[in-house]
Amino acid sequence: MYWLEISVETDGEGAEAVAEALRPFAHDGGVALEQMGDETDLDPNALESTVTVKIYVSEADDSPELRHRIEEIMYHLGRLYPLPAPRFTELKDEDWANAWKENYQPFRVGRKLWIQPSWIPLDAGSGSGAQLADDDIVVVLDPGMAFGTGSHPTTQMCLLALEKLVQPGMRILDLGTGSAILAIAAAKLGAAELLGVDNDDIAVKAAADNVAQNHVQDQVKIRIGTLASVAEKHWEIVVVNILAPVIITLLAEDGLLDYVADNGRLVLSGILDQQLGEIEQAISDAGGTLLETLSMGDWVACVVQPGLRA
Repeated sequence: MYWLEISVETDGEGAEAVAEALRPFAHDGGVALEQMGDETDLDPNALESTVTVKIYVSEADDSPELRHRIEEIMYHLGRLYPLPAPRFTELKDEDWANAWKENYQPFRVGRKLWIQPSWIPLDAGSGSGAQLADDDIVVVLDPGMAFGTGSHPTTQMCLLALEKLVQPGMRILDLGTGSAILAIAAAKLGAAELLGVDNDDIAVKAAADNVAQNHVQDQVKIRIGTLASVAEKHWEIVVVNILAPVIITLLAEDGLLDYVADNGRLVLSGILDQQLGEIEQAISDAGGTLLETLSMGDWVACVVQPGLRA
């Protein structure tokens, strides 16, 4: 049996559109975004501009019609934004399971967060030559097909914000938790009560496994669902690493800011720099105040304070 890897090279601006166009064809809806360079360096030039969007299709689902349909979709998308033709690569079953792991090495984010793939020895160091320090906070991760390896700028900016914001004893909601990397990091930074919510079964399983692997089950609970399924309010930090259109809907229609405590913070990521104006407007319309923005490559994250409540 083989797995078909379908990849398209684009940039940060085009990656979101390509990912959403390919997602309906992907096995279990899983889409991987790869961006080479030094992900730990905040210099915008540290990351290469090229982003490779990848999906995987089982042999049973592969067909000439499928490939032609994807080529057709990328052609029409390319009329709006320059794109190369998609690449189709057949991988053996075992190669598919490990394909994305080849370039995933340990690395540090911020001052003391160390992201450690579970299949690499802890003392191996990182691909860039960095070494684990005695006071580093280690997050052991095996994301599987869930979003959240820590290597994407959107996740790294959330980690940087959490490292700055988390205080011992805090209550934190991680919406769209993916691999639970953010919830686990926050727990190890001292948060006392965390809830990770995702509407994807694969993500929920990966998140639960990672929580157990990091021995933070007492602090972190993982649940399948959406924001509407979360009854608890007044979280001191709410972190949302999704996509800008979804964030706008959450702010405008789902009362996202109502879930944040009066003196709490809302961390928003998954925003391309050209979408920041729309996000700022949505924050303002919802009654929030934009306190800070972080940027990395083509991506932006926002730290928001809720408005005064009666």
